[in-house]
Amino acid sequence: MVKRKSLIVYFRNPKALKKIADVTEVTYYTKKKKYAVVYVNEDQVEAVTKRLQEISLVRKIEESLFETEGYQLEL
Repeated sequence: MVKRKSLIVYFRNPKALKKIADVTEVTYYTKKKKYAVVYVNEDQVEAVTKRLQEISLVRKIEESLFETEGYQLEL
């Protein structure tokens, strides 16, 4: 199974969504709060982050903390 990471991409303008979608698939977005959630393969995180940072309308990119060990659910 391929491990995936979620990235939170903050943008300045909703027009950035189209450019973000050209780089990777957008799973969730909100125009009002100006952020999008994208999932990428763990081995491609650095490459996708670099390409997203090159978009002028992207303000900030963060890795989601939900997948870290402290947030894992134990069943």
